[in-house]
Amino acid sequence: MSTVRFSHDEIVREAKFSPEDMAEIQMRRQDHTRLGFAYQIAFVRLAHRFPLQQPLEIVDELLTYVGVQLDIPAEKIEAYQQRQPTMTEQRLAVLDYLGLRRFGESEIKMLEEFLFEEACRLEQTGPLMIQAKQFLKESGILFPADDTLRRLIVRQRQAAREHIYARVADTLSSDFKKRLDGLLTASDNRLTPFQSLKQPPGKASPKAMLRLAAKLELIQAIGILNVDLSWLNNNYQRSLTRYGRRCSADRMRALKEDHRYTVLVCFLWQVYRDTIDHMIDTHHKLMTRIYNHAQEDVDEQTRKQRRMIRNSLTTLHTLGQMILDAAIADESLRQTLFNKVDKEQLTTQIADVETWLTGKYSHVFNLVVDRFPYIRQFAPTLLDRLDFRLEEGTQSTIVEAVKLLQQMNEDNKRKLPDDAPLGFIPKKLRPLVEKNGEVSKQAWECALLTAVRDEIRAGNIFVQRSKRFGCFDDFFIADAKWEKQRESFFTRAGLPTKAEAVPEHLTQRLNQAYDNFLELLPKNSYANVSENGWQLSVDPSDKLDEAGKQRLEELKTWLAKNMRNIRLPELLIEVDNELHVTHHFMTPQQQQQRTAEDVCTILATVMAHGCNVGPYTMSRLTEGITYRQIKWVTDWQLLEDDQRQALAQVVNAISKLDVTQAWGKGKTSSSDGQRFRMKRKLLQQTYSPRFNDYAIEFYSFVADNYAPFYSTVIQCTDRDAAFVLDGLLYNESDLALEEHYTDTHGYTEINFAAFAMLGRRFAPRIRGLKKQRIYRIDKEKEYGSLTPLVDRWDRTIHLDWICEQWDRMGQFYASLESGHATASTALKRLASYSGKNHFYRANRELGRVFKTEFILQFMSDPLVRKRVRRGLLKGEEVNGLARQVAYGKQGTITARDLQAQKNTASCLTLIMSCIIYWQAKEINRVILECDSDGAGVDLSLLEHISPIGWENVILYGEYVLNRNLIE
Repeated sequence: MSTVRFSHDEIVREAKFSPEDMAEIQMRRQDHTRLGFAYQIAFVRLAHRFPLQQPLEIVDELLTYVGVQLDIPAEKIEAYQQRQPTMTEQRLAVLDYLGLRRFGESEIKMLEEFLFEEACRLEQTGPLMIQAKQFLKESGILFPADDTLRRLIVRQRQAAREHIYARVADTLSSDFKKRLDGLLTASDNRLTPFQSLKQPPGKASPKAMLRLAAKLELIQAIGILNVDLSWLNNNYQRSLTRYGRRCSADRMRALKEDHRYTVLVCFLWQVYRDTIDHMIDTHHKLMTRIYNHAQEDVDEQTRKQRRMIRNSLTTLHTLGQMILDAAIADESLRQTLFNKVDKEQLTTQIADVETWLTGKYSHVFNLVVDRFPYIRQFAPTLLDRLDFRLEEGTQSTIVEAVKLLQQMNEDNKRKLPDDAPLGFIPKKLRPLVEKNGEVSKQAWECALLTAVRDEIRAGNIFVQRSKRFGCFDDFFIADAKWEKQRESFFTRAGLPTKAEAVPEHLTQRLNQAYDNFLELLPKNSYANVSENGWQLSVDPSDKLDEAGKQRLEELKTWLAKNMRNIRLPELLIEVDNELHVTHHFMTPQQQQQRTAEDVCTILATVMAHGCNVGPYTMSRLTEGITYRQIKWVTDWQLLEDDQRQALAQVVNAISKLDVTQAWGKGKTSSSDGQRFRMKRKLLQQTYSPRFNDYAIEFYSFVADNYAPFYSTVIQCTDRDAAFVLDGLLYNESDLALEEHYTDTHGYTEINFAAFAMLGRRFAPRIRGLKKQRIYRIDKEKEYGSLTPLVDRWDRTIHLDWICEQWDRMGQFYASLESGHATASTALKRLASYSGKNHFYRANRELGRVFKTEFILQFMSDPLVRKRVRRGLLKGEEVNGLARQVAYGKQGTITARDLQAQKNTASCLTLIMSCIIYWQAKEINRVILECDSDGAGVDLSLLEHISPIGWENVILYGEYVLNRNLIE
């Protein structure tokens, strides 16, 4: 019996024999040899290795499927197992037929060269293992044993490390090395500079800005900006930086010199770039807060002046009526007005209104200028430390103005020169900055800092050496790399490679969508079109009728009666006994000899973070496990990449369970955000009106088979849309996702373009869908009842904009797919641009094509609406489970830095996936072992059953009441 498992879809896809396969199989003379030969072919195609011999490694479902195709009973494999020489001989025939070769000496050399190159890019064993297997598969080489691969990986990874460490260290002078070592030395019994650089940024304030600037000064003083690391892969730099963050100064001093200096150089470069981003974020939040407080002052003054405003409006109403009254002669109008309205009262009201319209409270910007002394506490530092540049194609005087203000601050000048740049100031603010021909320096500076905030977010200016706010061109892979993968990229997406073919392709596709809608319109009971737009009705309910509900309730009752009760720790142990999830978090030595103590310590650590209990409390609740052990596992074994691999293993296991096929094939997914309170005074702290408190958001992804396969942490003020692609591109599971659902927060027109470019379908549930615009390409086409919606000047797609940027768009999305740039970071930048940016508008136009296609399909196809609705409901169920699992600290996240917050989210997702796997397996066990026919339950309703929401998993601890203590 084999421990290997293949999903039903994998077996059908890979083990279905072609006529050529059948002809080759039939060349064997006897049934058992034909069955054995065919089984080996199928196994090799699925596992890319031969099944083990003595005894033969059997996967029952695969053997059954092979036997059915050949019309040979699976039992005949017994006779085949007895003939060892035949099995060995047929292996050679299988290799020859499939065009594969064994893993020999020459293949080892090839793989070692490949692994060395990859190990210069990747640090973790798991990703290197994936890359190695992919290389072997593409080269037609059978997989060796995993232990053999792991030894090769460890050897080449060490060689790559030594090469990188030596190359970095050779570029450093002895003085520079002394400065690096100085970071590890504490003075006056305080924190070492190395430790202080690790401190997360505090809540946005002038003092926080000054602390961030001090970080930059410290790093610059070491001379790190003179060290060129452009040759070293950015992922590798980040990996070494994460290692450095986990190290204490003592541990860093204990490292070998070359290793220590390489880690410190990467750490300093990454912290430097992160600190620049934090300064930009701090400036944005400070300026936004200043404007918010100013607006509150304006609103408060408006409330105080409410009576004056009402009286003035009453007077205006009276005067207006009299002026418009034709019965009052013009020559007597003035006297009549003063008879009705007292002259002194009118004079007073005009003065009050003039003060209101032109005075301090006439515009929020005046109140911002009043806060100029507060702004000066951080503004000079910000401008002095950051290097602002204009994006290519942007015309603005803002950078010139920044340089002028920097020089004035340096020279301690307070008067603006006569030729000071004013072009960056919006027209509405210009009269408030320049009065009577004289420019107010305070107002000019406030306008400049406002413009810096807005223009960075709009992508019109960038900051040198910033990660998130750097030059947009940095998000693109190299041209040479793009040339190699251009054709395969567009082919995978089902899109034309050449821009010349794009108009015909998009026109045909959009016209087909319109034709399909119009063809189904007579039978469409959900959507109709009139001159006033869409007229939507309620979708027919897909709920069960009363008899169906009764049968479903009986099925749930039967399952609940037969399912086991289990506590969360025992559940995790059961799952780990089967899947060895903790193996990913063990050291190489622990992996060689798995002990109960190691497993329990790792599981306790996962629960400490995932249940939001915390390491200290968990150590008090768990016998035999100390706080120090949990902290060690957290710092050195519970790594981000290992968490993703562990989650992927559980997700793959969920996908291979028979019962989950009733819920979904793992082809569609949904994502949604869930907010948790956060009390810490951190830079990421953002206010959530929904919570009426500060909060942070865990953004999670779940497949249609209920497998939660990715999660990340975002600020609750960030729109979900930019993060939708992260889970699809960067999860490490085997899910072949084709369609994705979000709510309105995950929708933008850019996302439609992104999904299409990556060969996937985007299907959001958009609030107010009937108000969404649809677009056309072909002006000559007959659009029937849809004509009023598309026959407008602004409803035609600009194909020339798309064609002009077609190749560059492909290069951009290939960069996101390869991980060269993080999708969320790049898409936030892209979405911030205005329609003046040619690249943005090309993406927007392409997104409108696919948005129109989706809306037409959504309006006409009830199955699409049903898929979207069900997909989002599954996400909501998983969010409900998350709220129950993360019960500690009343659902408040207390982790200080972003990495610790991600750790909490990842552990929570891992625990939920284990619960869902165990519940699905338990449901499967009940179905197989218990008499469903005798109980009279209807198993066809299994698709309406969920692995979430049962009460048989006890999430909370056990309370022991010791009767011996009672007096």
